[in-house]
Amino acid sequence: AVEAKALNKEALQAEVGLPVDRKVPLVAFIGRLEEQKGPDVMVAAIKELLEEEKDVQIVLLGTGKKKFERMLKSAEEKFPDNVRA
Repeated sequence: AVEAKALNKEALQAEVGLPVDRKVPLVAFIGRLEEQKGPDVMVAAIKELLEEEKDVQIVLLGTGKKKFERMLKSAEEKFPDNVRA
């Protein structure tokens, strides 16, 4: 199970264009981009996290309200080495 998890992580990293590295922590969100899911809180947390810790990858997948899609894209633009949205 642990090996399968590592392979899934590597596949996701490759699929979204992040460096493939089993040692780098990877945080993923997959869901609707609506107020109740807190995407605005998530983007604020991403910025805070990546300003302190550069050795982490974040993948955000989902659709919903355009304002939240733009927020996630802006996080990717600000942190192109760490975030995919």
